[in-house]
Amino acid sequence: MTDSDPVARDGAPAVDPRGWALPRTVALADIGPLADPISEHNGQAIAVRPLTSHPGWLAKLYRPGLRQEDGRRIDLLISAPDTLPAAERAALYAGTCWPAARIHEPGNPAVGCVIPMAPEQYRSELRRGKFSERRFLEIDWLAKSDESIRGVGLPCPGFSGRLTACRRLTELAAILEGLGLVYSDWSFSNAFWSPEGRSVYLIDVDGCQPKKMPDIHQPNWADPLTPPGADADQYTDRYRLALLVAKCLTGRRDASTYHGVAASAWLNQPAVSEVLLDMLLAADRERRPAAAQLNQALNNGPYLRAVPRPTRLPMPQSSLVQPTVTSPQPAPQPVPKSPDVTVTAADRIGAVEEKQKPKTGSSTQWTWVLALVLVVVLVIVITSNH
Repeated sequence: MTDSDPVARDGAPAVDPRGWALPRTVALADIGPLADPISEHNGQAIAVRPLTSHPGWLAKLYRPGLRQEDGRRIDLLISAPDTLPAAERAALYAGTCWPAARIHEPGNPAVGCVIPMAPEQYRSELRRGKFSERRFLEIDWLAKSDESIRGVGLPCPGFSGRLTACRRLTELAAILEGLGLVYSDWSFSNAFWSPEGRSVYLIDVDGCQPKKMPDIHQPNWADPLTPPGADADQYTDRYRLALLVAKCLTGRRDASTYHGVAASAWLNQPAVSEVLLDMLLAADRERRPAAAQLNQALNNGPYLRAVPRPTRLPMPQSSLVQPTVTSPQPAPQPVPKSPDVTVTAADRIGAVEEKQKPKTGSSTQWTWVLALVLVVVLVIVITSNH
């Protein structure tokens, strides 16, 4: 990506298929009145407010103090899909709330941006006892067991549903990485999941930055090879993406996720386990496989790994008891016996008791003989004296 605005392959900006052909830079007054916030003080935004004149669109308003370079970065994001092949551009628009316009005011180049609202298909009815709530369904739900998902009235995804969602997620990650963008915010709260559509929708993508960006800390998502205070980059993204996919595929949320991946029996995706473990455990962060390699493995493709294979860090200790896999043991040998003798349980017990008796050696037998000889000699001496 460069500082110039990308254009489509025919030289003109690509048409945004999302239904509103607005200019790519707009004043706050140009987008009409704003409804009450649906979200406030979340991350870099002070508020997210629906546009009353344009249903399905939102104004994401940033905290004060952004600079001219922030405006240029947002412009870069808005025009980035123009550089993509049509299929990837359509996937990006369908699967993310990609910004459509930068909102500016005099003296403030980045008041905010206009983004689409997540489609209604990502809302689901959650039932808990007598109560129910219709809400956007976070991908967090895939990091739970099928029983837990079924318990709130959602369709059970099974492995097939989990796999399809992870394919969509890694497709979007591969597009971002191909654009040279760092997302950093891969976690449960930044993607929605549709059980019926078996798809995902990525949010907060307007925070992406080229090449590197301040690391967005999320509890339990820290990259062990990115030092605290260091910027996030494509290798940080790869680790967090792999962790999210591993949790969604296995339905696990703690260190047992790693063990679930290692012990997986995903017969139609033989490369997935190896790609995930290299992304999660490679001792050299720059040898983590790319998002596109994970997407290829999830789509039944091979893992074209560089040689030699990456050295891996030790597997995290699982809080769950894992089944022990042992080498096949030789079959027990029958007790030797003659054809005419039946070996009974009593015989076996007797044999064990016999083995447990202390053994007497030949030295003990000679001790008794010498003692007997001494007694005889003493008797002879006493008799002769009388």
